Amino acid sequence: MKNNMGRVGILYICTGEYFKFWNEFYQSSEKYLLNNEDLHYFIFTDNEDLLNIQDSNIHPIWQDNLSWPYPTLYRFKFFFEQQEILQQMDYLIFCNANLFFKRSVNLNDLLSDKPMFATAHPGYYNRKKENLPYEKNKKSLAFIDKDNFESQYVCGGFNGGKSEYFLNMARKLHHNIESDLKNNIVAIWHDESHFNRYFNDNKNIFSILPPIFCWPENKISHENVFITVQDKHKAMSVIHKGLFYTIKSYVWSLVYKLRIFLSRGAG
Repeated sequence: MKNNMGRVGILYICTGEYFKFWNEFYQSSEKYLLNNEDLHYFIFTDNEDLLNIQDSNIHPIWQDNLSWPYPTLYRFKFFFEQQEILQQMDYLIFCNANLFFKRSVNLNDLLSDKPMFATAHPGYYNRKKENLPYEKNKKSLAFIDKDNFESQYVCGGFNGGKSEYFLNMARKLHHNIESDLKNNIVAIWHDESHFNRYFNDNKNIFSILPPIFCWPENKISHENVFITVQDKHKAMSVIHKGLFYTIKSYVWSLVYKLRIFLSRGAG
């Protein structure tokens, strides 16, 4: 253990083609993420090469490559099912597969004086609450009544905290998502919708990171970015998510590129 510091579990899901992001993620994490802590990587994957990694700090866990949207919708189920192992960590941090660390990040940056952290969504930062994409279906356990909440929308790609708190959240969200599914309900933004409901219900335990901790590669550049979300199109196809998501993804990609072009023209 590094300097007798805390044991931090990095939760990483990379089934299907997402294994392509592992090497860059791991190398950037080792360089910049929590250098004074004892990092352990829990990789949920179906990739044989990753499953056969021999490293005392890397713990591969077999996970079927489920059809969309279950790889994301079930992420808290995956964590809940491994709670016996994960509770041995002092902290747990979930990272999207395509994150890339660019600057040093320490625990105080993430948690401040709170037991958990969430990251403001870069696409909805400082938006009016009526423009936030909360779940609107009142029958869903992810539902948020915009009239009763004064908050911002947080992204699902980078969050974490003390292991006890994180696993309590995983247990709750796993239960809520399963309850929704039994009623044939899938929240609009899947696990992210449920995470936002939990965040809104428990704001007092969260520190809120600015969106530069989860900044899309295709978004207009920001000089102080800590963590970049790499463009998936460069490494893999998103067609596995279905026609609607694929079309929407390409449209947003074009919008981001247009904004970058126009901003450069204005400069």
